[in-house]
Amino acid sequence: MTLTALPLTSTPLPVREFDAVTSAVARLAIEFSGRVPHAVVAQVVRACRADLSGVPAGAVPELLERLARQRLLDLAERDLV
Repeated sequence: MTLTALPLTSTPLPVREFDAVTSAVARLAIEFSGRVPHAVVAQVVRACRADLSGVPAGAVPELLERLARQRLLDLAERDLV
């Protein structure tokens, strides 16, 4: 898995989506503390949010956290961070 920096946009996320991303980063950063740097957790969560762009808004928080957790587990297992 290649991690690339996501471009910053001038269009802000809707509040609920911002909350989902912020919450997922906070929880996963704690869960992966000592194994994955916080910056990588944030980058993975943002990439996952982009991958879930077609998902109905109500499903985003749960799916975002599940997808990001799995990708972080994969990274940690392969010692890529």
